[in-house]
Amino acid sequence: MKDSNLPPSLQMGMRSSVNVSSEVLGALLETPALHALLDSFGEALIITDGEGRVRFLNLAAERVNRLSKQQAIGLPDSEFFQRSTLNYDDLQAALNRGGNSALTRSREGRVMLSSTHAIPTGAYEKPFRMLTQKDFDGSQPQRRASLGARPVEPQGLRDPQDNALHLSPQLSGIADTGVRAFRRRARLLLLGEPGVGKTAIARHIHRAAGWGDRPFIHVNCGSIPESLFESEMFGYERGAFTGALAGGKQGYIEAAAGGTLFLDEIGEIPLHVQAKLLKFLEDSTIQSVGSPLSKTVQVQVIAATNKDLRHLVSIGEFRADLYYRLAVLPVEIPPLRQHRADLPFLIDILLSRVNGDREPSLSLSAGCRKRLLSYDYPGNIRELVNIFERLAVLADDEAQEHHLPAEMLEPLRPREPANAQLADEEDAQQNLKLQVQHFERQVILQAMHLCGSKRKAAVHLGIDIGTLIRKLQRE
Repeated sequence: MKDSNLPPSLQMGMRSSVNVSSEVLGALLETPALHALLDSFGEALIITDGEGRVRFLNLAAERVNRLSKQQAIGLPDSEFFQRSTLNYDDLQAALNRGGNSALTRSREGRVMLSSTHAIPTGAYEKPFRMLTQKDFDGSQPQRRASLGARPVEPQGLRDPQDNALHLSPQLSGIADTGVRAFRRRARLLLLGEPGVGKTAIARHIHRAAGWGDRPFIHVNCGSIPESLFESEMFGYERGAFTGALAGGKQGYIEAAAGGTLFLDEIGEIPLHVQAKLLKFLEDSTIQSVGSPLSKTVQVQVIAATNKDLRHLVSIGEFRADLYYRLAVLPVEIPPLRQHRADLPFLIDILLSRVNGDREPSLSLSAGCRKRLLSYDYPGNIRELVNIFERLAVLADDEAQEHHLPAEMLEPLRPREPANAQLADEEDAQQNLKLQVQHFERQVILQAMHLCGSKRKAAVHLGIDIGTLIRKLQRE
């Protein structure tokens, strides 16, 4: 394959049969002369080492990704993709399929062709890689087809920064409450089972509040080792500990400066770090590991969890003061089984997304669609997304029932007409009652935030203070 997307001077080097060791390449990337040369190219260039960590990016790459060298060097490529303002979903999918090129898009709609190329190293060493990026001319349909580029989806259907799923109608309605609170700088706590779409809602709130051009840093608190949590969250200075990067490292909080910090799985934060996070939430200051100085960082915080934080508070595993700092407005996100009316919409959108980069197009047999509509999805929206990924791989042009996971192939149970109708009516009444209570609670909490006290909120809502307190205490 020709490396036609590289600058001509680099195309010559890539065709060379000479291999150099990783150590030599690493040393070369530290030289000011090479920096000056690569910074002169108009194409964006990003170089990662054999472990997939960013070792260099030129000025053009800094501009298009909106990340400085100081912010990017040392990051794993997956974290670089997350922090960049470009959407790398299609490129990562192409790499997983064995490809090396895809289109990446900015929030402003700029489309770029991104391609990766191995840089030859020693025979027993993992190769360095170079990622090149340049503006893409979308008027070339043949070129788009050769890249497997997805057709442009209708506006509002998909969050370009969300690699799971855009919001369904009911989830969008729930998120709108969050958007109003976010605009008033209230902290949100998203609650719900795993896979219900908490990340998608957080991104929706960030974008819908008009912050689409600001950083959105997603931190999965459960995936960070306890021993590294403080340094990853608050950053560290040069020489702070053995193995620290020579130039230190910026933490997640500082990376989110001016934007949104999304603390996913907040219940997993180690207890000894919670006090330091609480201080940041109180005065917006952080202190990097190994630094005697504090700095002010302004961010908007959204937290999420599938755990009962109040229970964790009661058993001493989560600080009560931190809980109340985070849960200014708790937002409950229902499991998919409780908003089944969204299923046809979600199925059609997911099918459209699968067909965006697939030939031949995939369709669903009547039996397959029936199974999809009748299943309870204990894994919620995430499970539904995974099922469509499975269908895209296993089915040719029409997905049949046997392509579905085994747990979905149990006999469909016919309902007893009379008993089923009675049960459905009771379930509907109970579900409606719970939804009304939940809605009332959200309205009261929002009024309290706006008015500053329960008594003023009661006057604002036209109810007495006793009724307001009773509705708040009702579970």
